[in-house]
Amino acid sequence: MNQSYREEEDWIIALQNGDEKGFEQIYQKYWPKLFSAAYNHTRIRETAQEIVQEVFVSLWVNRSTVTIHTNLQGYLLRAVRNKIYDHFDKQNVRSKYELFVSVQQPNAINFTEQEVIYTELDELVHTEINVLPETTRQVFQLSRFNGFTIPEIADEMQVSVKTVEYHLTKALKHLRLRLSELLFLLATLLVI
Repeated sequence: MNQSYREEEDWIIALQNGDEKGFEQIYQKYWPKLFSAAYNHTRIRETAQEIVQEVFVSLWVNRSTVTIHTNLQGYLLRAVRNKIYDHFDKQNVRSKYELFVSVQQPNAINFTEQEVIYTELDELVHTEINVLPETTRQVFQLSRFNGFTIPEIADEMQVSVKTVEYHLTKALKHLRLRLSELLFLLATLLVI
């Protein structure tokens, strides 16, 4: 068994046992490769960072049940590829929605209403962020608005990587749930 595979095998075992050091080693080793893969497809730095961050959050959250049939790099690259597909699917839905809205209303009214809707959605997003518990809100803002990585947030807030991932996952679940409800309501109102 070669040395790099042995290290990787040890990292996986440490990860599955909830050892943050094992997770950090995986993170440090594979972040650049995963970011490069995501960036090559999206060509947007923030989107690529978000995709990779979601992969690592998922890896940590599911660490006790994760099963890696190939090598760790292959597993992580496949997870990134799936997130990229999800990203483009969401973009496609958004484009169809924008086309639907533009066809439903005259252009002058459409522009004004879209501006109002955008402003209202922006306010709703910030309202939802503000109702998050303080630590969760701070983790989310450092991640999404300041572009910090999970280890950077942990260092900045002087908490563990596991704590950061917990709060980031909590924030994303809350926002996805609330925003999907709001978008559904908005789409319903526009059809009426």
